[in-house]
Amino acid sequence: MRILAVDASTELLSVCLDTGGGRVEALLDVGLAHAEQVMGLIDFCLGRSGLGRGDLDLVACTEGPGSFTGLRIGMATVKGLALGLGKPWVAIPTLDCLAWGLENLAGAVVPVIDGKKGRFYAAIYSKGLRQGPWLDLPLAELTALLDTYPEVTFTGPDAEMLEGLAAERAGMRIDPRARTGAARGLAVLAARHFATEGPSPDETAPLYLRPSQAEEGRGP
Repeated sequence: MRILAVDASTELLSVCLDTGGGRVEALLDVGLAHAEQVMGLIDFCLGRSGLGRGDLDLVACTEGPGSFTGLRIGMATVKGLALGLGKPWVAIPTLDCLAWGLENLAGAVVPVIDGKKGRFYAAIYSKGLRQGPWLDLPLAELTALLDTYPEVTFTGPDAEMLEGLAAERAGMRIDPRARTGAARGLAVLAARHFATEGPSPDETAPLYLRPSQAEEGRGP
C-alpha cells in the first residue's frame, strides 16, 4: 500500500511517503509556516519516489492535539487530496504517532507538545498502550501523574523543555531523537487503522483539548 502521511500539528512539518517497498521522508523545522511549505514537501517526496499523486492508495494526517492552525492545515490538505484523487484518508492522534517506535522501553513513554500558557499536551504510554486520557496540564501536574513510574522517557518535539526536570529526577530521561517529525509513525499507524477500521468519517475534525484563543475571547 502506498501511503502519504502529513504531520503539521507542531512546529515540525514532516511528510512520509511509504511506497510499500521503502520510504521517502522530508522534515522542515522552520516554525509554523506550514501553509506555504506543505505541498512543496509532498511533491518533493513524490518526485523522489517516482510516484504521482494518483498512485497513492491512502493519505493520512495527524488529528491532534497540537497547533490549532497547523492541525487545520494538515487536515485540510489531506482531505483535499483525498477528495480530489478519490482516495481514502485517515486521521491518527498526534501523541500516538510520537510514541510509536518506543514500545519496548521500560516504564512510561510520554510524548509532550508545548501547549503554551505554561501547559503541555501529553499522554502516558506503557508498552505501546495509552494509559488514561489525553492531557493538557501544567508541568507540575504532569510530573505528579508520573510518580508511580520508576522510569520515564519524554519524547516529542518539545521534550527538550523538560531537560531540567529529567536532570533532577532519577529515572527520567529525554529521548535522544525526540525532536523528529511524526510522519513515519503516522504512516505505520494509518495503515493499521485503515486495515482494521477503514477510512476516517468525512466529518472528522481536529482533536482540540481546549478552545482556541479566538473562542476564548468570544466569551459565553
